[in-house]
Amino acid sequence: MPTQNTNGRPTDTRPEQATRVADYLEKHPKSTGKEIDAACDVGCISKVLSDMPRMGYGIGKDWRNVPCAGGNRTRDVRTYSLAYRPSAQPDLFVPA
Repeated sequence: MPTQNTNGRPTDTRPEQATRVADYLEKHPKSTGKEIDAACDVGCISKVLSDMPRMGYGIGKDWRNVPCAGGNRTRDVRTYSLAYRPSAQPDLFVPA
């Protein structure tokens, strides 16, 4: 059950956000930050993507060339892919 903040609305934790982003990247590899943010609604996509490796996710980075300025020019945009998810660690200490 999600926790609630002071105004009674459910809070969205970083691990929940990371799971949503990982699910999206699994289905849509090489997505841009804007595409991920629009699909996953995480608030600040750069914070989620920077926290994911510390949570055990493998995030691959690449570049995509996209048209801009009405198609007169192009620019490189960073893309992200899911390399792996965190592995489940066994319990080392069994409670007595």
